[in-house]
Amino acid sequence: RNSTMTKISNIALVAFLAGATRTSAECADGVVSTFTGDCSHANFVANLVGGCTEAELFPDGDGATRVEEICEVDGPLQFVEIQGTYQKDRRYFAGGSSLVDGGDFDLDAARIRRFEANLGSSTIIAWPNYAARTGYNEQEGLATAEMPNGYPANMNLYAGCELNTAMCCFADDSEGDGFAAYADATTDVCRHDLYDSPQSNHIKEGWSVFPGGETATHCVGFTWTDGDDELIGNMMYDISLRNTANKGYLKSVPGSPMCGCVEHMPVVEEAACRTAAKVGEATYTFTYEAALGEDALSASNAATITYGNCAAADLKAQYVANGGDEALMNEHLVGAGGCAGEVEDYLNEEHFVRAGTSDRYYTPDEAKWSELVVGEGVHFLPPDLDGAVADAKFRALVEGGCVDETTGDPRYCMVRRTCQSCDSLPHRDIYYQRLSPLPSPETFNLLKMFTDEWVKKMPGTDGAVVNDMNAGDFKLYSSYDDALAGDNAWTYCDYGNWDNLGFPRDCGPTGYVGNNWNSYKRSGGHANHHGFYVEKPAP
Repeated sequence: RNSTMTKISNIALVAFLAGATRTSAECADGVVSTFTGDCSHANFVANLVGGCTEAELFPDGDGATRVEEICEVDGPLQFVEIQGTYQKDRRYFAGGSSLVDGGDFDLDAARIRRFEANLGSSTIIAWPNYAARTGYNEQEGLATAEMPNGYPANMNLYAGCELNTAMCCFADDSEGDGFAAYADATTDVCRHDLYDSPQSNHIKEGWSVFPGGETATHCVGFTWTDGDDELIGNMMYDISLRNTANKGYLKSVPGSPMCGCVEHMPVVEEAACRTAAKVGEATYTFTYEAALGEDALSASNAATITYGNCAAADLKAQYVANGGDEALMNEHLVGAGGCAGEVEDYLNEEHFVRAGTSDRYYTPDEAKWSELVVGEGVHFLPPDLDGAVADAKFRALVEGGCVDETTGDPRYCMVRRTCQSCDSLPHRDIYYQRLSPLPSPETFNLLKMFTDEWVKKMPGTDGAVVNDMNAGDFKLYSSYDDALAGDNAWTYCDYGNWDNLGFPRDCGPTGYVGNNWNSYKRSGGHANHHGFYVEKPAP
């Protein structure tokens, strides 16, 4: 009798852990649903097998949510399954690991080659995403509690991959037949800002330049458009591990990661371009195994994947063909023969001064803009020690009587920040157009909002909202002409919590752009050389 009671209790415990109570044997261990098409709750339910029902699998009524979560996380094959561990992937992308630096390349590459032979072209692969990184990413501002992620260093789709372009650069082809044997073009490497990839080079700040000739280097990447990202994991596999296992490509450019989003990679002249395509629809199989408890239901996919070169000649050309801004990609891929000028310009910006001028260092037109209000670095001008006096002078300029040229209606005069040291091109010249009434000077220092406290609301849990782009308080633009016309306003903004981070925090034209903020109280951002000006009303 006691034995029977124990058996019943154990069965109940398993059912509890699985989040489902079995009322019949219709949903037995094994495949419970398989279908071809989109991985969705509707397709899952429509193709349940053998009389198995959604109510049996999800007695709590959360089937739709659970299935969609499984489709997102478990539907594509996780990138970590190729090598087997997060640490192997992490070190590989950074340019190390036993695969790159070990003594037996064939042994270390064997697992990848087995994957290539069995699944490389027959499954959808997810973008690298690791549970071990989720806590760290949230702590470092690379994710949020509402939108967690485990993206690895230099590959964070939430923060730091705004151009939707990734690249690998290999400086060693000695484990294969060589770059030339595969007709893989090499490129000149210009430079790398070590600040862009500290988690792989373990150096907080610094830079390296590569003038003249250096070791033959092959760079290859891919680019995608918003909403067309189903196969970006496959494309990352194609340019990284697949190149290493099949062709013997190894080693990173000194100081840079071997693979990452192009914003974190070295500046080079050119890169080859690859793409992937899915032939037909994917087939998804959902399997149930009660003994696994909360992970009882899992999914896998089968799909025919083809890999090939892009339609355009190279990575930059394909990025532009996809509708990307060529000027933004020019900061990373400078074109054939462009390294000499790029290195010279970069050294000039790092204060190795040469004769001539740079259009990054200019003074706004005095006929249209006020004298410098406040600034740092080459524009050094601290605010008045009396904060109220400084704010009053600033407000007087903003309320100086500017007029909308189209409607003739009065408006606030724009605030402009120029930033010669910002590493993001749109952040080198930003225009703030105030739309809603300014908060009272009795309770809010407007100038301080720009210098040190880029916030949305007053202090306290119930503080009034005073500076919210989405609520219509202001708009940001990357050019004066756009601001006057009301075109191409920025679409993303975030705010601080009175933590001494100033304008514009991590706001960006289309998404998060970090470390281009200014602060007069703390260091760490790129805006070390900047100045604020206010628009003058038309005469």
